[in-house]
Amino acid sequence: MNASARRHGLRGVLGGTAALGLAALLSACAGGAPAPTTAPDPGAAAAADPHAPELTSISVTGITGPGLIPLIVAADRFSAQYGLALEFVPADNSGVAITQVVAGDVASANASYFGVIDAIAQGLPLVVAAEGWASTPETGFLMARAGSGIESLADLPGRTVNAISLTSSHSIKLHDAMLAEGLDPASVNWVELPYSEVAAAFDQGTIDASSAVGPTLAAVRGAGATAVFDYGADAYEGMAESGWITSTDFAARHPNTVAAFQCAIFAAQGALHEDRALYEEYFQSFLQAPEVAAKADIMVDFQTTNRIDALNRNVEVYAASGLLTQAIDFAEHTVPAPDNC
Repeated sequence: MNASARRHGLRGVLGGTAALGLAALLSACAGGAPAPTTAPDPGAAAAADPHAPELTSISVTGITGPGLIPLIVAADRFSAQYGLALEFVPADNSGVAITQVVAGDVASANASYFGVIDAIAQGLPLVVAAEGWASTPETGFLMARAGSGIESLADLPGRTVNAISLTSSHSIKLHDAMLAEGLDPASVNWVELPYSEVAAAFDQGTIDASSAVGPTLAAVRGAGATAVFDYGADAYEGMAESGWITSTDFAARHPNTVAAFQCAIFAAQGALHEDRALYEEYFQSFLQAPEVAAKADIMVDFQTTNRIDALNRNVEVYAASGLLTQAIDFAEHTVPAPDNC
């Protein structure tokens, strides 16, 4: 089966406004001259002053989950020292987050790198500002609903599987892993549901398996769901999983603001990496989760700089999945991390 056929199979019956919105942006861009997609001049980025942001307040979006905890920590504990206030705007999935950045509705978003690869390759003006976290074993699973009869990837054909976002790392990794086992990803009915709806969908039997992290993972486990696939293990461990993006226009017009955001988010991610108690505190308050869930959760491997090789590992996995239409080099689409925080 060719790549276009596999991509068609990704849509699913619930591939709603996020996928359509991103597709519309890509089509609009393809209809004219490609937008500039390279990162600001490294020299200009290096000259940026994180202590003198052009803007004093910015909005940042992303999927509510453990990976967004650094944003709240940065807003509470680190951004003020750079003269910057951060506002969190929730998004249902990475497709929505990307469209909001391109439209200028938010300054930055946390997004899966696979969706970012698609967007950049097709001309949307995006750059990575800061790595978020690396793929980490036992932090995210494909979970099978109790009674579904799904025990392995070989049981997925013909079933309805939720991947949160059809351009997410979870979706692409599942395609890659299925192909490696000689399975056809297009035989799966892929859908998009936010984490907040997964437990109810399991109860209703409308989906057979779903990606799950954080409180959602704890909830479905408590209802008897079983793990089928670990998104952060084996060949995927250590690769850049998801991170903070902005538009090339925003980075060019507000280099100091981007540097301030980078410094604050990297400081927050470093603090969480070093302090498990801090992570559990924010896990409970931000995710409205009980203490027992916070203590049981395995923290993802938060990063404190941008690792180009780890970012480009996404391009390699995407190509292996059979879904990549055009490769990029993240070295050309990443704002260098500040050295003057």
